[in-house]
Amino acid sequence: MSSETETLPYSVLADIYDQVMSDVDYETWADYLDEIILTHHPNALSLLELACGTGNIALTLEELDQYNIKATDLSESMIRVAKTKGVQISSAVDFQVMDFLEPDIHESFDVIYMTFDSLNYLHKEQEILRLHDNAKRLLNRDGIFIYDFTTPRNSRKAIQFLNYENRTLENGIRFSRNSTYDAKLRVHSNEFLIEKESTFNRTEIYREVHLQKIYTLGQITEMIRKTEFTILDAYNSFTLEPATDLSLRVTMVLQ
Repeated sequence: MSSETETLPYSVLADIYDQVMSDVDYETWADYLDEIILTHHPNALSLLELACGTGNIALTLEELDQYNIKATDLSESMIRVAKTKGVQISSAVDFQVMDFLEPDIHESFDVIYMTFDSLNYLHKEQEILRLHDNAKRLLNRDGIFIYDFTTPRNSRKAIQFLNYENRTLENGIRFSRNSTYDAKLRVHSNEFLIEKESTFNRTEIYREVHLQKIYTLGQITEMIRKTEFTILDAYNSFTLEPATDLSLRVTMVLQ
C-alpha cells in the first residue's frame, strides 16, 4: 500500500538533496565565487550566504581559510542537514534559518552571495526589489552582492535531460523528477516524487513542486536600475566573460 502527501519545497527533499545533486561541482562553484570576490572586493572577510541549502558552497569556501561565513536558508530541513555536516567536520560556518525577504540580522557584511538560481524562486518584481533593498542594508560600505539566475534558453535545454529522471539512491529511497517549462508564462516546474518505505510494508510518497520564474538579462537589469545598486559586472555562466542574451546562467555582481 502507498499514500501520497504534498509537502513544501525542500522539506522531504532535504534529506536526499546531496545525493540528488551529486553531479554538481561545488568546489568549482566556490572557486568561481572566490575569484569574483578577489576581483571586486579583494579585502573582503565577512560573507553572508542567502538560500544556502545544505551548506555545500559555504563549507567549501570555508576551506580557503579566508572568510568568516554566515549561511542562511528559509528551509529548516535544509539548515538541519547543513548543521549536521558542519558539526561532522568541526566547521565554524554559522548556519541559521532565515527568510531573505524578512532578514533578522543585526550585523553587516563585506559580501552577500546567493547561488544556484535561487533568485528564480521569486516570482514578483516587488520581491526582487525587496531582496535588493535588504541586501543593500546588510552590506558594509563598498560591499558587493553576487547572485546568479537562469534564463529561458537554459530552461529550454534543461527539460531535455531533467524530465522523467528516475533513480534509486544508496539508502533505498526512490525519487523521480518531472521537469517542464511554460514558455508563455516563463515558469519552470520541477516536480519531485520521493518514495520511502515505512512500517507495515507501506510506501510513503511525498510530492514536492518547485516553481521558478525565468528571467532574461534585460528584465533583471531593468529591475536593478530601480534599486540603489550599481552593476559592476554581469558574467556568462562560470566565466568572467560578459553575459549575453545567449547565456544559460548569468552571475550578477552589484555594489
